[in-house]
Amino acid sequence: SWFKDMPMTFIIVWMFASYIIWGSFCYTGINIPYGSMASAISSEPKDRSELSTFRSLGASLAGTVIGVIIPMVAYDKVGEALVMNGTKVTIVAGICSVGAVICYLLCYNMCTERVKVETKTEKFDLGKLLKSLVTNKALIGIVLASICLLLTQLTLSTMVGYIYPDYFKNTAAQSASGIVGTALTLVIAPFGTKLGMKFGKKELGAIGCFWGAAVFLAAFVMKTTNAWVFLVFYTLAYAGVIIFNLLVWAMITDVIDYAEVQTGTRSDGEIYSVYSFARKMGQAASSGLSGALLSMIGYQSGAASQTQEVLDGIYNLTCIVPAIGFVALGLVLVFFYPLGRKQVEENSRILAAKKAGKR
Repeated sequence: SWFKDMPMTFIIVWMFASYIIWGSFCYTGINIPYGSMASAISSEPKDRSELSTFRSLGASLAGTVIGVIIPMVAYDKVGEALVMNGTKVTIVAGICSVGAVICYLLCYNMCTERVKVETKTEKFDLGKLLKSLVTNKALIGIVLASICLLLTQLTLSTMVGYIYPDYFKNTAAQSASGIVGTALTLVIAPFGTKLGMKFGKKELGAIGCFWGAAVFLAAFVMKTTNAWVFLVFYTLAYAGVIIFNLLVWAMITDVIDYAEVQTGTRSDGEIYSVYSFARKMGQAASSGLSGALLSMIGYQSGAASQTQEVLDGIYNLTCIVPAIGFVALGLVLVFFYPLGRKQVEENSRILAAKKAGKR
């Protein structure tokens, strides 16, 4: 109660400071070593693909708990509206925090770093690091691919919040679309590693992107007025991007191996930190892009209803923008990202021979 009685300036400063400390320092301090640890757990491409798959699966399940179950507990129904209960939110946040600490401790005690990395003793050279990163075509490729992915995926997620209630007038279909990502991840995950090993992560990701683009283009041409038909299109298209999401973390370890083959030294933390920063930029840009697109078609926030022209614009944006994004992502993977299946296997062979020679 004391917090609600504080001046609004204090509340805003508190909000910004706490979010920056959590999101920019604490989260990043955990995420970078956690993400780069995959390349230290195993040097086998198959194992890394499995790690990537299960990481995405775990994130999807956690997202479902946060997005579906927690609101059922932390919100009270007042008339027809759902209102956040501050006391319940605080209790839920505390429980989740304790659960997170337990999971971190389990991760620390149950993981084994099998790939030994030589300790660097030379003085940190920022110029040398930036030069090596700029010349790392694989890193630049995966960064561009991830920015395309996030701009597309998060913009699509934003537009879903408009197309179902405004264009289709169907919130039930919107709720169903909320669990599509988790359901598809659960279905595709068991096959992700095998498919990635057989066809290559780069190759499979590109196929998935072009598939998603083709489905959204079909939805644009059909211009359906049935929310459930559109949900089918959405599900089929999203299956393509799920494939890339399941394998992308293994692709980062491939980039780390590629850098070691090219330079002779490992840069796990540096490479992963650059990738993590790029994802942050993609997430921030997606928020502005969604707002700009809605303003472009004349969407009136808070209006009781939108004109038919605006509604048609919402439908078109929800189909065309993801289609363009998925095509851009697929093209980056095909023409810029160099680590296809054969190159990954060759890099793995080179590093295995290098490791054996040091024994």
